Amino acid sequence: MYFLREIYNDSLLKNSLYLMAANLLNLLLGFVFWIIAARYYSPDEIGTISALLSSMLLLSMISALGFQTAFVFHLPRDRDNASRIINSCLTSSITASLVFSSIFVLGLDIWAPPLKPIISNLKFGILFAAVTAFYTTSANISSAFIAGRKSSFHMTKETLFGFFKILPLQVFSVFGAIGIFMAWGIGVLFAVIIGFFLLSLVWKGYLPVPMFDPVIRSMAGYSAGNYLSDIFFSLPRLILPIMIVNLVSTESTGFFYIAMMIAGLLYGIPQSISNSLLAESSGGGELWLKVVKSIKLNIILLFPGILFFVLFGKFVLNLFNPTYAVNSSTALIILAVTSLPMSLNIIFTTIRNAQKRVASVVKINAAIAIITFALAVPLVRSLSIEGAAIAYLVANTLAAIAVVYKMKNMTGFVLNSILSKAK
Repeated sequence: MYFLREIYNDSLLKNSLYLMAANLLNLLLGFVFWIIAARYYSPDEIGTISALLSSMLLLSMISALGFQTAFVFHLPRDRDNASRIINSCLTSSITASLVFSSIFVLGLDIWAPPLKPIISNLKFGILFAAVTAFYTTSANISSAFIAGRKSSFHMTKETLFGFFKILPLQVFSVFGAIGIFMAWGIGVLFAVIIGFFLLSLVWKGYLPVPMFDPVIRSMAGYSAGNYLSDIFFSLPRLILPIMIVNLVSTESTGFFYIAMMIAGLLYGIPQSISNSLLAESSGGGELWLKVVKSIKLNIILLFPGILFFVLFGKFVLNLFNPTYAVNSSTALIILAVTSLPMSLNIIFTTIRNAQKRVASVVKINAAIAIITFALAVPLVRSLSIEGAAIAYLVANTLAAIAVVYKMKNMTGFVLNSILSKAK
Protein backbone atom coordinates (compact mmCIF):
# COMPACT_ATOMS: atom_id res chain seq x y z
CA MET A 1 0.00 0.00 0.00
CA TYR A 2 2.87 2.38 0.82
CA PHE A 3 4.35 1.79 -2.64
CA LEU A 4 1.00 2.57 -4.31
CA ARG A 5 0.58 5.73 -2.22
CA GLU A 6 4.09 6.85 -3.16
CA ILE A 7 3.29 6.42 -6.85
CA TYR A 8 -0.05 8.25 -6.55
CA ASN A 9 1.56 11.20 -4.75
CA ASP A 10 4.56 11.42 -7.09
CA SER A 11 3.56 12.90 -10.44
CA LEU A 12 6.86 11.83 -12.05
CA LEU A 13 6.27 8.17 -11.20
CA LYS A 14 2.54 8.32 -11.86
CA ASN A 15 2.80 9.88 -15.30
CA SER A 16 5.72 7.61 -16.23
CA LEU A 17 3.68 4.54 -15.38
CA TYR A 18 0.65 5.86 -17.29
CA LEU A 19 2.85 6.33 -20.35
CA MET A 20 4.29 2.83 -19.97
CA ALA A 21 0.80 1.41 -19.48
CA ALA A 22 -0.23 3.13 -22.72
CA ASN A 23 2.73 1.52 -24.50
CA LEU A 24 1.86 -1.88 -23.03
CA LEU A 25 -1.81 -1.64 -24.00
CA ASN A 26 -0.82 -0.39 -27.44
CA LEU A 27 1.53 -3.33 -27.85
CA LEU A 28 -1.04 -5.87 -26.64
CA LEU A 29 -3.64 -4.46 -29.00
CA GLY A 30 -0.94 -4.35 -31.66
CA PHE A 31 -0.36 -8.07 -31.04
CA VAL A 32 -4.03 -8.74 -31.65
CA PHE A 33 -3.99 -6.50 -34.74
CA TRP A 34 -1.01 -8.26 -36.33
CA ILE A 35 -2.14 -11.74 -35.25
CA ILE A 36 -5.41 -11.15 -37.09
CA ALA A 37 -3.50 -9.63 -40.01
CA ALA A 38 -1.23 -12.68 -40.16
CA ARG A 39 -4.32 -14.89 -40.47
CA TYR A 40 -6.03 -12.94 -43.25
CA TYR A 41 -3.10 -11.37 -45.14
CA SER A 42 -0.02 -13.00 -46.66
CA PRO A 43 3.52 -12.34 -45.30
CA ASP A 44 4.23 -10.46 -48.54
CA GLU A 45 1.21 -8.17 -47.98
CA ILE A 46 2.20 -7.59 -44.34
CA GLY A 47 5.77 -6.80 -45.42
CA THR A 48 4.54 -4.31 -48.01
CA ILE A 49 2.28 -2.53 -45.53
CA SER A 50 5.05 -2.60 -42.90
CA ALA A 51 7.18 -0.57 -45.29
CA LEU A 52 4.22 1.72 -46.04
CA LEU A 53 3.52 2.27 -42.34
CA SER A 54 7.21 2.98 -41.71
CA SER A 55 7.08 5.56 -44.50
CA MET A 56 3.96 7.11 -43.01
CA LEU A 57 5.51 7.25 -39.53
CA LEU A 58 8.67 8.81 -40.97
CA LEU A 59 6.67 11.51 -42.76
CA SER A 60 4.59 12.10 -39.63
CA MET A 61 7.73 12.55 -37.55
CA ILE A 62 9.19 14.99 -40.08
CA SER A 63 5.88 16.88 -40.20
CA ALA A 64 5.78 17.29 -36.41
CA LEU A 65 8.44 20.03 -36.83
CA GLY A 66 9.87 19.36 -33.35
CA PHE A 67 6.68 20.51 -31.63
CA GLN A 68 6.17 17.32 -29.60
CA THR A 69 9.16 17.87 -27.32
CA ALA A 70 8.58 21.64 -27.45
CA PHE A 71 5.03 21.11 -26.13
CA VAL A 72 6.31 19.17 -23.12
CA PHE A 73 8.88 21.89 -22.36
CA HIS A 74 6.97 25.10 -23.20
CA LEU A 75 3.28 24.52 -22.41
CA PRO A 76 3.73 24.14 -18.62
CA ARG A 77 5.78 27.35 -18.66
CA ASP A 78 3.27 29.39 -20.71
CA ARG A 79 -0.19 28.20 -19.70
CA ASP A 80 -1.87 31.49 -20.59
CA ASN A 81 -1.06 30.98 -24.28
CA ALA A 82 -1.60 27.22 -24.33
CA SER A 83 -4.57 27.23 -26.74
CA ARG A 84 -2.82 29.51 -29.23
CA ILE A 85 0.37 27.46 -29.05
CA ILE A 86 -1.44 24.14 -29.53
CA ASN A 87 -3.59 25.33 -32.44
CA SER A 88 -0.73 27.07 -34.24
CA CYS A 89 1.52 24.03 -33.91
CA LEU A 90 -1.22 21.64 -35.04
CA THR A 91 -2.00 23.81 -38.06
CA SER A 92 1.67 24.01 -39.01
CA SER A 93 2.15 20.26 -38.62
CA ILE A 94 -0.92 19.34 -40.66
CA THR A 95 0.16 21.67 -43.47
CA ALA A 96 3.66 20.19 -43.46
CA SER A 97 2.23 16.68 -43.40
CA LEU A 98 0.13 17.24 -46.52
CA VAL A 99 3.10 18.75 -48.37
CA PHE A 100 5.55 15.97 -47.43
CA SER A 101 3.00 13.22 -48.15
CA SER A 102 2.37 14.62 -51.62
CA ILE A 103 6.11 14.76 -52.33
CA PHE A 104 6.50 11.16 -51.15
CA VAL A 105 3.65 9.81 -53.31
CA LEU A 106 4.85 11.69 -56.40
CA GLY A 107 8.43 10.44 -55.91
CA LEU A 108 7.75 6.75 -55.24
CA ASP A 109 9.93 5.73 -58.19
CA ILE A 110 12.91 7.28 -56.39
CA TRP A 111 12.64 6.17 -52.73
CA ALA A 112 10.25 3.19 -52.58
CA PRO A 113 9.42 1.58 -55.97
CA PRO A 114 7.90 -1.57 -54.35
CA LEU A 115 5.18 0.63 -52.81
CA LYS A 116 4.09 2.15 -56.12
CA PRO A 117 1.44 -0.52 -56.91
CA ILE A 118 -0.17 0.21 -53.52
CA ILE A 119 -0.56 4.00 -53.41
CA SER A 120 0.06 5.24 -56.97
CA ASN A 121 -3.72 5.21 -57.39
CA LEU A 122 -5.10 8.72 -56.70
CA LYS A 123 -7.66 7.69 -54.08
CA PHE A 124 -5.13 5.62 -52.15
CA GLY A 125 -2.60 8.44 -52.42
CA ILE A 126 -5.16 10.78 -50.83
CA LEU A 127 -5.86 8.14 -48.16
CA PHE A 128 -2.14 7.94 -47.38
CA ALA A 129 -1.86 11.73 -47.02
CA ALA A 130 -4.96 11.89 -44.80
CA VAL A 131 -3.82 9.11 -42.46
CA THR A 132 -0.38 10.73 -42.18
CA ALA A 133 -1.99 14.06 -41.22
CA PHE A 134 -4.24 12.37 -38.64
CA TYR A 135 -1.33 10.46 -37.12
CA THR A 136 0.78 13.63 -36.89
CA THR A 137 -2.11 15.38 -35.13
CA SER A 138 -2.61 12.48 -32.74
CA ALA A 139 1.08 12.48 -31.74
CA ASN A 140 1.02 16.23 -31.04
CA ILE A 141 -2.13 15.86 -28.95
CA SER A 142 -0.41 13.18 -26.86
CA SER A 143 2.47 15.58 -26.18
CA ALA A 144 -0.02 18.22 -25.04
CA PHE A 145 -1.45 15.66 -22.57
CA ILE A 146 2.02 14.86 -21.23
CA ALA A 147 2.80 18.57 -20.89
CA GLY A 148 -0.40 18.97 -18.86
CA ARG A 149 0.62 16.01 -16.66
CA LYS A 150 -2.40 14.04 -17.86
CA SER A 151 -0.69 10.99 -19.28
CA SER A 152 -3.80 8.99 -18.38
CA PHE A 153 -5.57 10.79 -21.25
CA HIS A 154 -2.81 9.70 -23.61
CA MET A 155 -3.36 6.13 -22.42
CA THR A 156 -7.10 6.43 -23.08
CA LYS A 157 -6.58 7.82 -26.57
CA GLU A 158 -4.00 5.21 -27.55
CA THR A 159 -6.15 2.38 -26.22
CA LEU A 160 -9.07 3.53 -28.37
CA PHE A 161 -6.69 3.80 -31.34
CA GLY A 162 -5.57 0.21 -30.82
CA PHE A 163 -9.13 -1.06 -30.37
CA PHE A 164 -10.76 0.71 -33.34
CA LYS A 165 -8.05 -0.28 -35.82
CA ILE A 166 -8.71 -3.95 -35.02
CA LEU A 167 -12.46 -3.90 -35.69
CA PRO A 168 -12.44 -3.49 -39.50
CA LEU A 169 -9.27 -5.51 -40.14
CA GLN A 170 -10.93 -8.76 -41.25
CA VAL A 171 -13.59 -7.01 -43.33
CA PHE A 172 -11.00 -4.89 -45.16
CA SER A 173 -9.03 -7.98 -46.23
CA VAL A 174 -11.06 -7.94 -49.46
CA PHE A 175 -9.02 -4.87 -50.48
CA GLY A 176 -5.73 -6.77 -50.22
CA ALA A 177 -2.66 -5.23 -48.59
CA ILE A 178 -4.12 -1.71 -48.47
CA GLY A 179 -6.88 -3.07 -46.20
CA ILE A 180 -4.38 -3.16 -43.30
CA PHE A 181 -3.57 0.51 -43.86
CA MET A 182 -7.27 1.41 -44.11
CA ALA A 183 -7.96 -0.28 -40.75
CA TRP A 184 -5.01 1.61 -39.24
CA GLY A 185 -6.49 4.84 -40.57
CA ILE A 186 -9.86 4.16 -38.91
CA GLY A 187 -8.10 3.78 -35.56
CA VAL A 188 -6.15 7.01 -35.98
CA LEU A 189 -9.31 8.93 -36.91
CA PHE A 190 -11.07 7.87 -33.71
CA ALA A 191 -7.96 8.68 -31.67
CA VAL A 192 -7.89 12.24 -33.03
CA ILE A 193 -11.59 12.77 -32.33
CA ILE A 194 -11.33 11.66 -28.69
CA GLY A 195 -8.03 13.53 -28.38
CA PHE A 196 -9.57 16.88 -29.26
CA PHE A 197 -12.35 16.28 -26.73
CA LEU A 198 -9.89 15.46 -23.94
CA LEU A 199 -7.66 18.45 -24.77
CA SER A 200 -10.40 20.79 -23.55
CA LEU A 201 -10.26 19.03 -20.16
CA VAL A 202 -6.49 19.42 -19.83
CA TRP A 203 -6.12 23.00 -21.09
CA LYS A 204 -9.16 24.92 -19.94
CA GLY A 205 -10.97 26.86 -22.64
CA TYR A 206 -9.24 25.06 -25.49
CA LEU A 207 -11.07 24.94 -28.83
CA PRO A 208 -9.55 23.57 -32.06
CA VAL A 209 -9.20 26.55 -34.40
CA PRO A 210 -6.78 26.62 -37.38
CA MET A 211 -4.29 29.48 -36.93
CA PHE A 212 -0.68 30.58 -37.37
CA ASP A 213 -0.15 32.70 -34.25
CA PRO A 214 3.21 34.53 -33.81
CA VAL A 215 3.32 33.20 -30.23
CA ILE A 216 5.13 30.09 -31.48
CA ARG A 217 8.10 32.17 -32.61
CA SER A 218 9.44 32.01 -29.06
CA MET A 219 9.58 28.21 -29.46
CA ALA A 220 11.40 28.36 -32.79
CA GLY A 221 14.95 27.71 -31.62
CA TYR A 222 14.01 24.95 -29.20
CA SER A 223 11.60 23.36 -31.71
CA ALA A 224 14.13 23.49 -34.55
CA GLY A 225 16.78 21.73 -32.49
CA ASN A 226 14.38 19.05 -31.34
CA TYR A 227 13.03 18.76 -34.88
CA LEU A 228 16.46 17.66 -36.05
CA SER A 229 16.91 15.51 -32.96
CA ASP A 230 13.55 13.75 -33.39
CA ILE A 231 14.34 13.06 -37.04
CA PHE A 232 17.70 11.51 -36.23
CA PHE A 233 16.22 9.55 -33.29
CA SER A 234 13.42 8.03 -35.36
CA LEU A 235 15.28 7.52 -38.64
CA PRO A 236 16.85 4.12 -37.84
CA ARG A 237 13.58 2.50 -36.80
CA LEU A 238 11.73 3.96 -39.77
CA ILE A 239 14.38 3.68 -42.48
CA LEU A 240 15.59 0.16 -41.67
CA PRO A 241 12.31 -1.50 -42.82
CA ILE A 242 12.42 0.55 -46.04
CA MET A 243 16.07 -0.47 -46.51
CA ILE A 244 15.17 -4.13 -46.01
CA VAL A 245 12.31 -3.99 -48.52
CA ASN A 246 14.74 -2.63 -51.12
CA LEU A 247 17.78 -4.82 -50.28
CA VAL A 248 16.13 -8.10 -49.24
CA SER A 249 12.38 -8.65 -49.69
CA THR A 250 8.95 -7.45 -48.57
CA GLU A 251 8.52 -10.68 -46.60
CA SER A 252 11.71 -10.04 -44.60
CA THR A 253 10.49 -6.51 -43.94
CA GLY A 254 7.43 -8.00 -42.25
CA PHE A 255 9.61 -10.24 -40.07
CA PHE A 256 11.77 -7.27 -39.00
CA TYR A 257 8.79 -4.96 -38.46
CA ILE A 258 7.14 -7.39 -36.03
CA ALA A 259 10.40 -7.86 -34.09
CA MET A 260 10.91 -4.09 -33.86
CA MET A 261 7.29 -3.56 -32.79
CA ILE A 262 7.67 -6.05 -29.91
CA ALA A 263 11.02 -4.59 -28.83
CA GLY A 264 9.27 -1.21 -28.86
CA LEU A 265 7.69 -2.15 -25.54
CA LEU A 266 11.15 -2.00 -23.96
CA TYR A 267 12.06 1.18 -25.83
CA GLY A 268 8.91 2.76 -24.43
CA ILE A 269 10.14 2.39 -20.83
CA PRO A 270 12.96 4.99 -20.93
CA GLN A 271 10.96 7.14 -23.37
CA SER A 272 7.98 7.26 -21.00
CA ILE A 273 10.13 8.01 -17.97
CA SER A 274 12.06 10.71 -19.83
CA ASN A 275 8.93 12.42 -21.18
CA SER A 276 7.58 12.63 -17.66
CA LEU A 277 10.97 13.85 -16.39
CA LEU A 278 11.03 16.68 -18.94
CA ALA A 279 7.50 17.76 -18.01
CA GLU A 280 8.42 17.64 -14.30
CA SER A 281 11.52 19.79 -14.87
CA SER A 282 9.21 22.79 -15.31
CA GLY A 283 8.05 22.52 -11.71
CA GLY A 284 11.35 23.43 -10.13
CA GLY A 285 13.10 21.27 -7.56
CA GLU A 286 16.38 19.42 -7.87
CA LEU A 287 16.74 18.06 -11.41
CA TRP A 288 19.39 15.51 -10.44
CA LEU A 289 17.23 13.95 -7.72
CA LYS A 290 14.50 13.48 -10.30
CA VAL A 291 17.08 11.97 -12.64
CA VAL A 292 18.08 9.47 -9.94
CA LYS A 293 14.45 8.50 -9.44
CA SER A 294 14.01 8.10 -13.19
CA ILE A 295 17.10 5.90 -13.59
CA LYS A 296 16.07 3.65 -10.69
CA LEU A 297 12.62 3.12 -12.22
CA ASN A 298 14.24 2.44 -15.60
CA ILE A 299 16.52 -0.24 -14.09
CA ILE A 300 13.70 -1.91 -12.15
CA LEU A 301 11.54 -2.31 -15.27
CA LEU A 302 14.05 -2.72 -18.09
CA PHE A 303 16.20 -5.64 -16.92
CA PRO A 304 13.29 -8.08 -16.33
CA GLY A 305 11.83 -7.02 -19.70
CA ILE A 306 15.05 -7.80 -21.56
CA LEU A 307 15.35 -11.17 -19.79
CA PHE A 308 11.75 -12.03 -20.68
CA PHE A 309 12.26 -11.48 -24.40
CA VAL A 310 15.61 -13.29 -24.42
CA LEU A 311 13.97 -16.36 -22.83
CA PHE A 312 10.46 -16.24 -24.27
CA GLY A 313 10.74 -14.10 -27.41
CA LYS A 314 10.21 -17.07 -29.72
CA PHE A 315 7.03 -18.00 -27.85
CA VAL A 316 5.69 -14.46 -28.23
CA LEU A 317 6.46 -14.46 -31.96
CA ASN A 318 4.77 -17.83 -32.34
CA LEU A 319 1.50 -16.18 -31.29
CA PHE A 320 1.57 -14.30 -34.58
CA ASN A 321 2.53 -17.19 -36.78
CA PRO A 322 5.17 -19.97 -36.52
CA THR A 323 6.86 -18.35 -39.53
CA TYR A 324 7.68 -15.29 -37.42
CA ALA A 325 9.09 -17.42 -34.60
CA VAL A 326 11.49 -19.01 -37.07
CA ASN A 327 12.54 -15.84 -38.89
CA SER A 328 12.30 -13.03 -36.29
CA SER A 329 13.47 -14.51 -32.96
CA THR A 330 17.18 -13.68 -33.30
CA ALA A 331 16.45 -10.14 -34.45
CA LEU A 332 14.05 -9.69 -31.52
CA ILE A 333 16.71 -10.71 -28.97
CA ILE A 334 19.24 -8.28 -30.48
CA LEU A 335 16.70 -5.46 -30.56
CA ALA A 336 15.64 -6.21 -26.96
CA VAL A 337 19.25 -5.94 -25.73
CA THR A 338 19.52 -2.65 -27.64
CA SER A 339 17.05 -1.11 -25.17
CA LEU A 340 19.75 -1.02 -22.47
CA PRO A 341 22.26 1.35 -24.14
CA MET A 342 19.33 3.18 -25.73
CA SER A 343 17.92 3.98 -22.28
CA LEU A 344 21.16 5.72 -21.28
CA ASN A 345 21.07 7.80 -24.45
CA ILE A 346 17.42 8.78 -23.96
CA ILE A 347 17.92 9.87 -20.35
CA PHE A 348 21.03 11.84 -21.33
CA THR A 349 19.17 13.71 -24.09
CA THR A 350 16.31 14.46 -21.71
CA ILE A 351 18.71 16.03 -19.22
CA ARG A 352 20.17 18.16 -21.99
CA ASN A 353 16.67 19.21 -23.13
CA ALA A 354 15.77 20.21 -19.58
CA GLN A 355 18.93 22.34 -19.56
CA LYS A 356 18.00 23.78 -23.01
CA ARG A 357 21.27 22.39 -24.41
CA VAL A 358 19.57 21.09 -27.53
CA ALA A 359 22.76 20.93 -29.63
CA SER A 360 23.96 17.97 -27.54
CA VAL A 361 20.67 16.19 -28.17
CA VAL A 362 21.04 16.63 -31.93
CA LYS A 363 24.65 15.39 -31.89
CA ILE A 364 23.97 12.17 -30.00
CA ASN A 365 20.92 11.19 -32.07
CA ALA A 366 22.67 12.12 -35.32
CA ALA A 367 25.64 9.93 -34.37
CA ILE A 368 23.34 6.96 -33.67
CA ALA A 369 21.55 7.37 -37.01
CA ILE A 370 24.74 7.78 -39.05
CA ILE A 371 26.48 4.79 -37.45
CA THR A 372 23.35 2.64 -37.86
CA PHE A 373 23.06 3.34 -41.59
CA ALA A 374 26.81 3.03 -42.21
CA LEU A 375 26.77 -0.44 -40.67
CA ALA A 376 23.34 -1.51 -41.89
CA VAL A 377 24.02 -1.47 -45.64
CA PRO A 378 26.75 -4.17 -45.59
CA LEU A 379 25.21 -6.07 -42.66
CA VAL A 380 21.72 -6.26 -44.20
CA ARG A 381 23.21 -7.52 -47.46
CA SER A 382 25.12 -10.29 -45.65
CA LEU A 383 22.94 -11.09 -42.60
CA SER A 384 19.45 -9.90 -43.66
CA ILE A 385 17.26 -8.60 -40.80
CA GLU A 386 19.72 -9.71 -38.11
CA GLY A 387 22.27 -7.38 -39.72
CA ALA A 388 19.88 -4.43 -39.34
CA ALA A 389 19.36 -5.29 -35.65
CA ILE A 390 23.12 -5.59 -35.03
CA ALA A 391 23.75 -2.21 -36.67
CA TYR A 392 21.19 -0.57 -34.37
CA LEU A 393 22.68 -2.26 -31.27
CA VAL A 394 26.26 -1.26 -32.09
CA ALA A 395 25.28 2.36 -32.82
CA ASN A 396 23.41 2.75 -29.52
CA THR A 397 26.19 1.03 -27.57
CA LEU A 398 28.89 3.32 -28.96
CA ALA A 399 26.73 6.35 -28.18
CA ALA A 400 26.08 5.10 -24.63
CA ILE A 401 29.82 4.71 -24.00
CA ALA A 402 30.30 8.32 -25.10
CA VAL A 403 27.39 9.43 -22.88
CA VAL A 404 28.82 7.71 -19.77
CA TYR A 405 32.19 9.38 -20.40
CA LYS A 406 30.58 12.76 -21.03
CA MET A 407 28.43 12.56 -17.90
CA LYS A 408 30.92 10.85 -15.60
CA ASN A 409 30.24 13.32 -12.78
CA MET A 410 26.50 12.72 -13.07
CA THR A 411 27.09 8.95 -13.24
CA GLY A 412 29.01 9.05 -9.96
CA PHE A 413 26.27 11.12 -8.32
CA VAL A 414 23.55 8.72 -9.49
CA LEU A 415 25.45 5.61 -8.36
CA ASN A 416 26.17 7.09 -4.95
CA SER A 417 22.51 8.08 -4.55
CA ILE A 418 21.24 4.64 -5.53
CA LEU A 419 23.76 2.80 -3.35
CA SER A 420 23.10 5.01 -0.35
CA LYS A 421 19.34 4.41 -0.63
CA ALA A 422 19.96 0.66 -0.92
CA LYS A 423 21.84 0.47 2.39
